[in-house]
Amino acid sequence: MGESQQKKVVTIGGGTGTFVVLSGLKHIPSVSLKAVVSVADDGGSTGRLRDGYGFLPLGDARQALLALADENGATLMRALFNYRFSKGDIAGHNFGNLFLTALTDILGTDSEAIEAASQILRVEGRVVPVSDTPATLIAELENGESITCEHNIDERVYGRSPIKSLTAETSIDISHDAKDAVHEADVLILGPGDLYTSTLANFVVSGLSEEVKTSKAKLVYIMNLFTKAGQTDGYSAQNHIDAIERHIGRKPDIVVLHTGVFPEKILKRYADENEFPVVDDLPENNNIIRGVFADVVEAQQLEGDTVPRSFIRHNPEKISEIFKTLL
Repeated sequence: MGESQQKKVVTIGGGTGTFVVLSGLKHIPSVSLKAVVSVADDGGSTGRLRDGYGFLPLGDARQALLALADENGATLMRALFNYRFSKGDIAGHNFGNLFLTALTDILGTDSEAIEAASQILRVEGRVVPVSDTPATLIAELENGESITCEHNIDERVYGRSPIKSLTAETSIDISHDAKDAVHEADVLILGPGDLYTSTLANFVVSGLSEEVKTSKAKLVYIMNLFTKAGQTDGYSAQNHIDAIERHIGRKPDIVVLHTGVFPEKILKRYADENEFPVVDDLPENNNIIRGVFADVVEAQQLEGDTVPRSFIRHNPEKISEIFKTLL
């Protein structure tokens, strides 16, 4: 199928959620994929490298590159990019983050580094940072307090005052590549992922919300499976939609909502972290796609990995089937 006949699909997000979506969508032959990724990550390995070198935080870009990598020809390279060191001065660092930082230092720009990594991994699609400038997030809370930096906002602080709005510490502009990707898109996909620190973090960049609001593309939101302590305590599905509209100025045209039941043993693990299944309080209409779209997975905590890993994630194949129908 020629490029002009392909549907242009753009994901806007970061982290594991975007990885899962891209992993499923890349197998649809009629789709041309671009992943717009956040530049606000400042925790863990990514944050240490950002502080040390001043480059864009490339953790979300790494996840997207791995999702789009050729599974047949780059199996070892994918494992290498995911490798996390556990000893010495580089303990906690991810090889892919170190590799992308080195490429940026050698080639001079983050975009050239991502392009070079794309060739090495034989990527099917493009990964595009939402801005050419790193962002520092500020969350304004309903009680008047504010929290600065993505990793602080991301902390699991149950019962913290709800987030009222999300902004950047200094004004930064949307990158030309991200602007073009959104402008040309047939479908825009938000989520799944932490609502504020993964999805809406992109929209603190000046110009993105304007592009999405005026885009003729269908806007699809893949609803999170669980609430996130400190970010979306007590959020129902409608609360998620309201937050998206408040920050973007546009409601999703389509919402994908998991309705399956999870094992009590797994639910207890989430409850121990004060995180609970998102309650479905959305209306019954054709714009809400309900079904069983998630699986229980064995998410092992690796030595040196400081990020808590989820046990339940969306299934890439099931996500792919949804979009085959939508497209």
